[in-house]
Amino acid sequence: MNSTLPALALASMLLVQMLASMTFVAASVLAPAVAPMLGHAPERVGLYVGLGYLAAMASGLRSGVWVARWGAIQLTQRGLLACAGGALLAGLGPAQTLLAAAVLIGLGYGVVNPTAAAVLSQHAPAHSRGLFFSVKQTGVPLGVALAGLMMPVGLALLGWRLTAVVVAATCASMSLALWPTISRLDPPRPSAAEAAAQMPLALLRRVWQAPALRVLSLTSLTYTLIQQVYVTFIVSMLNLTLGWTLAAAAGLLALSQGLAALARIFFGTVGDRWVPPGWVLVGLGAAMATSCLGLAAAAAGVLPWALVGAAALACAGTAMGWNGVFYGALAQHVPRAEMAAVSGAAQFFTFGGAMLGPLLFGEAVRAGAEYPLAWAALALVPAVAATALARALVNAPRTPPA
Repeated sequence: MNSTLPALALASMLLVQMLASMTFVAASVLAPAVAPMLGHAPERVGLYVGLGYLAAMASGLRSGVWVARWGAIQLTQRGLLACAGGALLAGLGPAQTLLAAAVLIGLGYGVVNPTAAAVLSQHAPAHSRGLFFSVKQTGVPLGVALAGLMMPVGLALLGWRLTAVVVAATCASMSLALWPTISRLDPPRPSAAEAAAQMPLALLRRVWQAPALRVLSLTSLTYTLIQQVYVTFIVSMLNLTLGWTLAAAAGLLALSQGLAALARIFFGTVGDRWVPPGWVLVGLGAAMATSCLGLAAAAAGVLPWALVGAAALACAGTAMGWNGVFYGALAQHVPRAEMAAVSGAAQFFTFGGAMLGPLLFGEAVRAGAEYPLAWAALALVPAVAATALARALVNAPRTPPA
């Protein structure tokens, strides 16, 4: 295996992340139009997203074992096929199978980050690892932007079911396209003893007992909670509460994801060159809390449309700008051979926030809490997390752990 293929590794993992993210978020973009057709309130999409992330938590935690069995690239292929299967089930199955589709897509989505972490840890230059992770993580907002642009078009031209079938075909095609890269990109597989140490409970225990890994994982839980609430509900809020057209609301989502992609690269570079990644995460948490308050004001109808857009863009840039910095910080504490397994365990906490955020926020809104109050309450979450992370960084040992 050639271990010096950073461009191929980055391009492959970026495309995978884009497609998986587009598939996962498609339901959130289509919810305002499709949910009423199926007899559901649009806020019920939070249940779909929450169930998908629950499945992703489970598959991510098993990623270390599966990488040892199949290799990182073959596991990535299987993840894309699971996303394709879920999208196909959503498009061709009855409405009752939508939750099963969410589980399939979640299972596929859950392995994307751990396998990419293993591949990039092997191929990315050590001095630019944070930047590489950040560029790869731009696949999330770019995938969301793609969904924001293409789902309304597909809905208008093809209908939502055929649009889901097209998404399934795209994921399956990318899975096949990865086949020639297996021998070129796959990192060395763990030994049998290393694989045994990567069982789910052992990994969770390791992450929880290591102070640096624990605080990073809990920070990611709270930050991704905000991120997924934004992605899941911003279109519905703009369309149903503020009266924006679905195309305009989805267009703003797409624009915000372009900004988020640039933000990930910028913050990843800052974390590599000028400010330690932990402190970048602290600053992002504070900015995230402020942007949530801006969305609360926007939802209350007290801002002109231009400031509503500015608040949405600010939230996207902060709530979706932290992920690459997080993985870069994680890589500082984890050996290359263990990156897939440990990132899968850390991701268990990350996706826990992604599962809880849309579910709780959606049910709160559906139960009568209005968007302004919900966004204002949500601002407390990253504020508390950033404060706790800052305290941990101040009290951390001066020398890094062995």
